[in-house]
Amino acid sequence: MKKKVLAVMLTAAMLAGTIAGCGSKGADTGSGTDSASSGDAAVTADAGDWTWPLAEKKELSIWIVWSNDYVENPNDLKAIQKMEELTNVHVNWQVVDAASAQEQFGLMLASGEYPDIIRDCGTYYPGGTEKGVQDGVLADLTDVADKYMPNYQALRKSNPQLEKDTVTDEGKLVGARTIASYFGDVSGERVWAGMALRGDWLNDLGLEVPRTIDQWETVLTAFKENYPECEAPLMIGTNGYDYFSHFLSAYGCLGEFYKDGDKVKYGPLEDGYKQWLTLFHDWYEKGLIDPNFMTNAADMMSPQDYMGTGKCGAGIQLWGFTADVMKAQGYNNDEDFNIVATSSPVLKEGDTPEIGFATSDLVKEEVGIAATTKDLELACRYLDFWYTNEAMLLDSVGIEGESYTKDGDTYHLTDAMQQMVDEGKVNTLSEAVYTYSLGTSDFGLYNWGMFDPIYEGNSALNAYDEFNKDKFDLMLPSCMTLTDAENSEYVTLYTDIQTLVRENTVKFITGEQSLDDYDAFVEQLKTYNIDRCIELKQAALDRYNAR
Repeated sequence: MKKKVLAVMLTAAMLAGTIAGCGSKGADTGSGTDSASSGDAAVTADAGDWTWPLAEKKELSIWIVWSNDYVENPNDLKAIQKMEELTNVHVNWQVVDAASAQEQFGLMLASGEYPDIIRDCGTYYPGGTEKGVQDGVLADLTDVADKYMPNYQALRKSNPQLEKDTVTDEGKLVGARTIASYFGDVSGERVWAGMALRGDWLNDLGLEVPRTIDQWETVLTAFKENYPECEAPLMIGTNGYDYFSHFLSAYGCLGEFYKDGDKVKYGPLEDGYKQWLTLFHDWYEKGLIDPNFMTNAADMMSPQDYMGTGKCGAGIQLWGFTADVMKAQGYNNDEDFNIVATSSPVLKEGDTPEIGFATSDLVKEEVGIAATTKDLELACRYLDFWYTNEAMLLDSVGIEGESYTKDGDTYHLTDAMQQMVDEGKVNTLSEAVYTYSLGTSDFGLYNWGMFDPIYEGNSALNAYDEFNKDKFDLMLPSCMTLTDAENSEYVTLYTDIQTLVRENTVKFITGEQSLDDYDAFVEQLKTYNIDRCIELKQAALDRYNAR
């Protein structure tokens, strides 16, 4: 889901692309995680008896989901050309687009012919990377990583959470996880989406940015009473609680499974879920939330025509969708038009906001090496090179002196990047950078700090920081896994449970079903074996915690 929205973000706003992917893969590590600099890892061109560049030209093949409006093949990127110069390894990229990636991956499996390296294999391989190793398609890296991947090993062992997230329950290394960093310092990425409001409306009405549930009700009521065009003071999405459970998390639970300490819980079974439903039923009756929420998709972000034209006053926004972007897209030409971000709602002033989906994870997509590779050491060594600071900078901001400059610890894009925009060669600074590098490709050592120079002085970074105030203690770890047998049982049971919950949640909000029937709804969930689903999730969490 996250990748799809970020694709929309690229297309509609021409902003920076895949910001962390773990679609879906948010972990509960938060940006407060202790950081460790990759500069302390073995991030040199020399690795034991292996020295870059190689004396003799070598070739590798890499399967990657990638697109670029200005460059047809990654080898046309200046940063990739620099990579080849530094390593003397030529990469034959097998590029597929996101829309056909799953189909193309299936065709590759059916053919039995694999490239040396497969990016994001955990997403596309049936059963994940671990299953790929069990099936003999992907190489088990457990016994070779220390020898052939010193940079990756030093980074992953620099942080206890990172070390746990990069192995299976059995302690195996079945692939190389992309590691999130801020210019090389291991650190969870800032949150990429959150609640936003019409800031110009708040200014007109003399209202502050809402933080508590009561403040939100005051603001939404004022929007409804003062702006006739506002059809949906608050957009909430088709499931009633949006993809992130923003308002629901104020009551201490999430829309689906979450953890309370080390105990797995299921939101709809908890009192907090009923309390939230009571609030949203009241707001629905008062006309404060989208009357067509059950069909008006706003789970991941509010439609731009609603936020930009005044049809709604608040909803989820990606951090890069500023008022300037919406003006450029023609949604609003009012010079006072403004969008402001806010952290997730809380019940009491001073409480720390919680959110239902964390993207501040330390690990992202997993890269696998095919068991059929003719040179396992070369494949490992080359992949390991992507975990150096040198590769990280090339992959995120390009080439020093050409696309970026450095002033102390601060990075800036060059005038040449802005000139590309001014001359109409590209539409945005992020696109200018992507004529040099793969960008946020979730490959190797990922640098989410690249957005600082791209959006230097832009209000987008203010939204980024605002969304980052939330904490993620409720989130289940993204890297915990069910066994094949557990997953098969879970999917069979939970499909019907999820349908039951979604249908009843909508009915409770709209009043089609009375909240007096909530206890009966909970009992019905139990007859659907929700307790067994919790047991399965608990077993996975226990194994993860024991890693």
